[in-house]
This record gives sequence, structure tokens and C-alpha cells, in this order.
Amino acid sequence: MNKQNILSQIINQLEADIQIAQQAVDVARDTATHKDCLGSSKYETMGTEASYLAKGQGERLLELHHALAYFKQVQLTPSSQASLSSLVSIKNETGKQQSFWLAADAGGLKIVHEEQNITVITPQAPLGRALLGKKVGDVVEIKAANKSTEYEVVGIL
Repeated sequence: MNKQNILSQIINQLEADIQIAQQAVDVARDTATHKDCLGSSKYETMGTEASYLAKGQGERLLELHHALAYFKQVQLTPSSQASLSSLVSIKNETGKQQSFWLAADAGGLKIVHEEQNITVITPQAPLGRALLGKKVGDVVEIKAANKSTEYEVVGIL
């Protein structure tokens, strides 16, 4: 796998998400300020509800811009241990393999590269926190909902 290509794909996905979010902000803002949505009584709340939606969409748009700025400044340096900007592949006890890009932002973003799913994960997530500093062959254990799952680190780029 080419790590630079994966980074470019993440940036492209964020740019596409920004365009969609901007359209959502525009629609919500237009709805909130449209004369037909400005209720004539306190019980007609469509305009108010649309303004809340516009605010939430605006916050999401700012988060996406922040994530894009983060990924545009990422420097790709080889490392033998998992750190921010590492692509880490793990497998669980049943042999199922997953790949994660460790990043400070955009947790949950998913892309498909060469038919492989890659998920951006941050150190705020239990798995992201557990992977930091690990090397190939290390095992991490994640406990969630009274269940413990072990993952072996099988690759780091």
C-alpha cells in the first residue's frame, strides 16, 4: 500500500464532505430565514428548528475544515511503532484483519483503498489510545461492554 495515496484519498474525501456540508448549511440557513418559516405564533417553530439545524451543520462544517487542515500538514515519516499518521493493521482472535490510520482529527472517517477498508481513528478512542507506541507483533486488549477482545498488530506503515 502506498501511504501517500491513502493520505491523498483521505484529503479528497474530506474535501467532498466539506462540499456536502456546505450545501447542507446553505439549505438550513435559507430555510431558517425564509419568510414562510417565520411563524406567526410561538407554536410555529419551523424557523427556530431550522436555525438549530443550521447551527449544527455549521459546526460540522468547521470540524471538517479543521480536519482537512490537519491532514494537509501531515508529514509522512517511516516508523517502526504506531504513532500519529501511522497506518496500523491489526487482526483479532478470529483472524479478521482491519486497518486504521492514527490521526489527531477526523475519527470515524472511512475510505476504501485497493479494496481494503481503512478507518481514521484518534487517540481519544480506546483502540487508538491502545495502539499508540505499539510495534508489529504486540498485542492490545480492549474491554468494552464487559467483553475483552485482543488484537495483534500485524503491520505499521
